[in-house]
Amino acid sequence: MADQKYERLILREPRGMGAMPPRKPTQVQAASINEQLLSEIPEVNCNFNFMGVLAPHLLGDPPHSHDYDEFLFFIATDPENAPDLGGEVEIAFGEDWEKQVINTSAIVCLPKGVQHCPIYVKRVDRPFYFGHIMLATKYSSSAMTPE
Repeated sequence: MADQKYERLILREPRGMGAMPPRKPTQVQAASINEQLLSEIPEVNCNFNFMGVLAPHLLGDPPHSHDYDEFLFFIATDPENAPDLGGEVEIAFGEDWEKQVINTSAIVCLPKGVQHCPIYVKRVDRPFYFGHIMLATKYSSSAMTPE
């Protein structure tokens, strides 16, 4: 595994200010900030998305890059079993499609220009959270076609 150059972009088992209190399944499962919501706060340059992952699936975009930095995060929901993610995610990086497997809470730090995706949620043993923070108000990627 020493020859995997993108492993350095994944902060596994990140430690922060401590876990949030457990939430009931009936509470909000997603939250976002985007260009429209930030229109009254122009000095904030951010695009945020946060969602609960409930079942295996392919997340969004084809392989792409951005002209801004991005953070992807995968957060476990069981405080009694942290940092175990409760599932398994595979993400590819770079033009050579180097695959990385994530099965613990992790933050992926993507400098601008780093190609990434697809993100394949291979297994969900219990719900976990996925999201991104982009240091740009409006989403854009190299996979988008010009209008």
